[in-house]
Amino acid sequence: MKKVLFTNWHAMRWIRLIIGLFFIQQAIQFHEFLLGFVAAFFLFQALFNTGCGLNGCQIPTLKKSKNE
Repeated sequence: MKKVLFTNWHAMRWIRLIIGLFFIQQAIQFHEFLLGFVAAFFLFQALFNTGCGLNGCQIPTLKKSKNE
């Protein structure tokens, strides 16, 4: 769990974190419940490194070994 939270922080993760923090600030300032859900969505993606990456949402292909 610590490894997921503290490693592999690339630009997209930072952008998601900034967007999530912005939406939290907006949700508190304007008392908007829906913005809180949007903020939680972006923060979850940033903290746990989930969501689509820069290459899109694709399933990774299996790598074949050299012996095959």
